[in-house]
Amino acid sequence: MTTAEDSAAIAEAAYRADPLWTDSPYATGKRFSPPARPEREFEVVPPPPVSDPVTGFQAMTVVPVVNGKPDYSQVYISYAGTNPGHRADIGADAQLVIGGQIASGTQATQAIEYAQKVRAQLGKAHPEATFETVGHSLGGYLALFVAAELHLSSTTFNGPDPWDHLSPQAKAWVLKKIAEGKNPLRNFINEWDVVGNSIANGTGSAIYVKSIKGLGFPDYHNISTGFSFDATSGEVIGAGVSGRDFVEISENVLFALPVDLRHPLALAMAGTMSLLRDPYIGGVHGMAVSGVMVLVDTLAATALASEFIHMQAPLNNIKALNLGLAAQMEVGLREAKDAVAMIPFLRESDIENCVATHRLQVQNNIDEHAVDTANQRVDDHLTLLDQLAAGIGSAVENAYAQDAQWARSYFGH
Repeated sequence: MTTAEDSAAIAEAAYRADPLWTDSPYATGKRFSPPARPEREFEVVPPPPVSDPVTGFQAMTVVPVVNGKPDYSQVYISYAGTNPGHRADIGADAQLVIGGQIASGTQATQAIEYAQKVRAQLGKAHPEATFETVGHSLGGYLALFVAAELHLSSTTFNGPDPWDHLSPQAKAWVLKKIAEGKNPLRNFINEWDVVGNSIANGTGSAIYVKSIKGLGFPDYHNISTGFSFDATSGEVIGAGVSGRDFVEISENVLFALPVDLRHPLALAMAGTMSLLRDPYIGGVHGMAVSGVMVLVDTLAATALASEFIHMQAPLNNIKALNLGLAAQMEVGLREAKDAVAMIPFLRESDIENCVATHRLQVQNNIDEHAVDTANQRVDDHLTLLDQLAAGIGSAVENAYAQDAQWARSYFGH
């Protein structure tokens, strides 16, 4: 039986069909295992993995390895998500998830065509085979979309819901399965993930997974950090909680930032999501791409600004220690004197003479100029971090303003 942990490993494997992702792209015959379960093995089988440099589409077909041989009784069609370094993938996010463009030449049609090719080729050679789609992020969207259109089961992770873009027959099939209590679509969504929660749960596939507040965007979105699996069952730990609304999620994205940074970044995020949810704007590929890029850059900037804020804490600790150094040494010397004074045959003058002889006075053991120099350098670093963080907030605000201006020019108003 294939577990959610197995599906996660298969979903991640699809990324490795992309030469931009790895120096040695996965090819037919490649075997791999879930990180924590080396005894469970899967093999990439024909048709060969696909990686389209124009659209950014990647997919591969995988089967379990049983007794050393590929077992075709269960075939998994795995779709890759967004490679942030691949602008074609960003365009696909805009075309599919936002604009709902599923015409010829898009990743949606490529995903359908690939699944049909897999079923035709392997179904004929292995009539016992059943087929399931898997994927993560954009790949999750594609997997859910294909499964609904071709009436397959699907297991995905942090995939945007494709309901609004399904055909009438696909919607009717999903609704029928839900009415029967047998929804074949499972989409595990980290409760704080921006991407998986960005679109309403139209297919009813969402299974929200408990997480903790205050982490970075990749920590929630990536499979390896956004999900944990039970060591015995291989199922997702924390699955089944209530979902979060986008206001809560946006606030959590900005959780680590001070108010002066949080405000412009929150405006940029809210404005972008508002634009992308507008059917008129979302239906225009150019505007959608611009909006997605602003959102991606905003999230990246937020993560970077958070790192700058976190870096201030240890610097402030150094300064606090330096400022209290002389006082702490005075306390230590006084306590030493008090302890020695308990010896009956010692006089106070003996103690003071010892302190003087061995230069134990605080002023003889602390270089105040060096401390002041160190504190000044700490202050300089803190100022630089403040400037960098403020600059990031300003840059994002300006990027959003330029994007909005471009949109007005594009639409002629």
